[in-house]
Amino acid sequence: MQGPDPDGVDDGRLREMPVLVTGGTGFLGAALVPRLLRAGCRVAVVGPDPGWREPVRRAIREGVVELVQEPEWWRPEAARRIARRMAGTEQLVHLDAVPVPPGERTATGTARHHVAVDVTGTLELLAALGDGLGHVVLGSSVEVYGRAQATPLDESVRPIPEDSVAAARLALEDQLRVVAAAGGPEATVLRFTTLYGPGETMPWAVPTFIRAGLAGHPAIITGDGQELRDYLHVEDAADLVLRAVARPPALSPAGERFRLVNAGSGTAERTVALAQRVRRAVAEQRGALPPPPRHVGARRAGDVVCRTERARELLGFRPRVDLDRGLAEEVAWFARLADAWSDLDAAGV
Repeated sequence: MQGPDPDGVDDGRLREMPVLVTGGTGFLGAALVPRLLRAGCRVAVVGPDPGWREPVRRAIREGVVELVQEPEWWRPEAARRIARRMAGTEQLVHLDAVPVPPGERTATGTARHHVAVDVTGTLELLAALGDGLGHVVLGSSVEVYGRAQATPLDESVRPIPEDSVAAARLALEDQLRVVAAAGGPEATVLRFTTLYGPGETMPWAVPTFIRAGLAGHPAIITGDGQELRDYLHVEDAADLVLRAVARPPALSPAGERFRLVNAGSGTAERTVALAQRVRRAVAEQRGALPPPPRHVGARRAGDVVCRTERARELLGFRPRVDLDRGLAEEVAWFARLADAWSDLDAAGV
């Protein structure tokens, strides 16, 4: 038997374990899948196509990772097809987030979509996979807490979500807790803070600030930018998911079947300070300091800072990537991307 893998997780119990990942070609999934492979898991990912992120795309092409092409995995007939193909799956890592269809404009329509996909659709998939499924790891979000009255928040705080996405995800968390207690699959819920790192494409603060800086423009901050956020590098997030897979709840001293874990770095940064860090990282990459940030509007966002002791105590998790290093990596990734597009434009492609 091999010893611990390079991620610091004892891979003995994961050797040849069948693991199914929804969202496996996405931002976090693409960082997780190589770790699962190194730990010896047999990995399958659910999605419409292999995506563009390496090395997951290459692993699918070479047959190392199985791609289950079901773009609408949440529909009952698709869930049953997945279950037939992936019979014997022991763990499900659920990371996929399905956006609202284009053209949906109503609040109730948006809420209906998120309940249908995030709650009903996930339960369809779990029911189809059946009793052989032992453990579900859910990628949730600290957004379920809503606007907290005081921070830092620990897992005992009852969330009051402020939008339909977070409300649906909280409902799914509760269903997984009830199902686990009733003898269904064990469940680990990881409430992630703000993820960042190379490969990020959503228009959140970090990539938006980086792209503005690389273009020589000021970062745009809504409000005073004094709100606090916790930023967790995607590689650290993937490490935490792997640890959850390797240590299902029943293996804990308490022998529980459900656990809830805040998944963050344990540190907080104000948005204005983040923008300055990005400016310095861009200057290191390009040799010129971008303009100072520009503020628009007067809205003040709430703080979202969480306690992370449970991640350390239950899963042995300690983040390894500090914010400056992580920002430098993401700036370099965006710079390479911009240079590649410039080369294509120059070649007339």
